[in-house]
Amino acid sequence: MRAILATLYYLVVFVGMIILGVPYIIYKGYICGHKEEITNVCQFFFKNIAFKLFRIKIKIEGEENIPKGRKGFVIVANHQSFLDINVIWPAIGNAAFMAKASLWKAPVFGWVISTIGCIPVHKNPRMNAGMGKLVSERIAKGYNFAVFPEGHRTEDGHMLKFQNGIFRMAKDQNFDILPITLVNTGEILPKVKWSIRGGEVRMVVHPMVKASDYADKSMAELRDELHDLVESAMPYKQAELAQAKLDAESGTKEA
Repeated sequence: MRAILATLYYLVVFVGMIILGVPYIIYKGYICGHKEEITNVCQFFFKNIAFKLFRIKIKIEGEENIPKGRKGFVIVANHQSFLDINVIWPAIGNAAFMAKASLWKAPVFGWVISTIGCIPVHKNPRMNAGMGKLVSERIAKGYNFAVFPEGHRTEDGHMLKFQNGIFRMAKDQNFDILPITLVNTGEILPKVKWSIRGGEVRMVVHPMVKASDYADKSMAELRDELHDLVESAMPYKQAELAQAKLDAESGTKEA
């Protein structure tokens, strides 16, 4: 049954892209000239249609850290599921994203993601030259970007190491970063099996990291600090820290 529901979810997303997305792209992007605002339709679609149909709820912690009405920043989040970007749109707002270049080969979908400002990431690093400048130029035009620095969806819920790319760009181009932890997306729409279930996604929005905050840090320091910050809100990490605290307290008492 859950496999059928998963198929229906992807079908609903595809149909929504055709019926709502394409006309809105033409109107907002080409008639009004505001391509950076095209993903407004994604906010509406997932919040009011897709998530209600499939009984998916979002619980936001740190909502005061969401920059209301502000444009031009990079969202850095952990990656568990196809659902991750779907959740970011209604919770945070407009966002293009970076994704593997092969997605641009898909009929219609490739045109859609290109038009909303998404940037392809190629397997050959040489083909990614100048990407930081491109991100910076689009940020200056009011685009927000969602980036998943693990590079791949985790299969067991434990975060993978962050790759260097976006952090090297940040050091070169000096943009602000909004770190986000996504909890439970992999349980609702997992990578490892064709299934979906209703449930609650917990999103932890950490304080914005401004360019001035990391000006004196190396790329590696920025990468690792943001990885640890995002991971700190994951249930398994919190359990590890709680156990370490208990062990430390127990050792102190014995001494």
